[in-house]
Amino acid sequence: MNYHSKTNRLTEVFICDLAADRFNGEEYLPSEQRLAEQYRASRNTIRRMLDALISDGTLLRDENRRVRINPVQAPKAPLAGSRPLTFAWAYAAYTDPMIFNITAGIQDYIAEQKLELQLITSQESHESVLCALDHAPRFGIDGVLLFSYRQECYDRTISRLLNAGTPLVVVGSPGNLPASSITADDFNGTFAAVNRLIEKHGRPVWFITHQEPANLENDDRYRGYRQAMRSSGLEEYISSHTCILLNGEDPKYWAMDQKLFRSVYQFKPHLERMEPPASVFCCDNYVANRFYLAVREAGLTVGRDLAVASFDDLPFARRLDPPLAACRVDTRLIGYRAAQLLHVAATDGLAAPVHLKVPAEFIERESI
Repeated sequence: MNYHSKTNRLTEVFICDLAADRFNGEEYLPSEQRLAEQYRASRNTIRRMLDALISDGTLLRDENRRVRINPVQAPKAPLAGSRPLTFAWAYAAYTDPMIFNITAGIQDYIAEQKLELQLITSQESHESVLCALDHAPRFGIDGVLLFSYRQECYDRTISRLLNAGTPLVVVGSPGNLPASSITADDFNGTFAAVNRLIEKHGRPVWFITHQEPANLENDDRYRGYRQAMRSSGLEEYISSHTCILLNGEDPKYWAMDQKLFRSVYQFKPHLERMEPPASVFCCDNYVANRFYLAVREAGLTVGRDLAVASFDDLPFARRLDPPLAACRVDTRLIGYRAAQLLHVAATDGLAAPVHLKVPAEFIERESI
């Protein structure tokens, strides 16, 4: 399935809503116009989605042309007196605004559905989290939400959970594993931001990242950057304008102080190659924060000498001087949808992995 298709992405979200009894008690679904308003989509997109679900038997269209849920495929109701499902939310990370909002979204869904939530977290090591997940069924855990890193230890744990039949949803990229996942729409968000920089200033854009070179080909933000450059006839500049920061001793994951206080010297060789005026896209807000300082130390000014945009739109991005243009994603919605998708997997099962993406919106500010 092409998950860059608006209709396909909306269909997956709608299926989750059906399974979560969002329209429970209503004989018919709302009108196409009301659905378009609720899901912020066009009526044509809603109509295509409904037609597809009618074709596969999920929905039925009566003689009066109104649409209702096929009772044969209605979500399974829990048995009376059975215990509520318990899901685990597992992550090895410092609690920054992104983790906080994802957790809040998960908690929203858990409370709404009267489920139970078990947190498995660590600010010290991946191993303690992954070891706990290996024993998840013994703890009465019925499904796992996992914030995943691109590391072999995560791949091994995910594979073991899937092979054991444990319902699992990865928050982030599942790599090549057959696991359901939910992520931000990094590709289209970055494409929109880089395309806007090119449109506004008419020059190639520099891309600054901390990804290892071997991982760039599978990085959706970098893929979005390359597509925007190609679409604007600037493909010849992609290689020369890609700036990879040296991480030095590779930590298990980036602690908050390392994110916020990355050494400015790492930016210096790249900044020296940028002849003002120049346009720059930073892979995340933490990189942009340190790039601002490197620019000031070089005697340059963001917004005048360098147009700078980034991804994430964390709260501090708006407090930078000047405020940072950024791709904003509703990370609370990521958590909510992740829990919703896991609920469907735990109650009804999934014939194949489902991959959802939450849209990114580019917020233009004084930095560009």
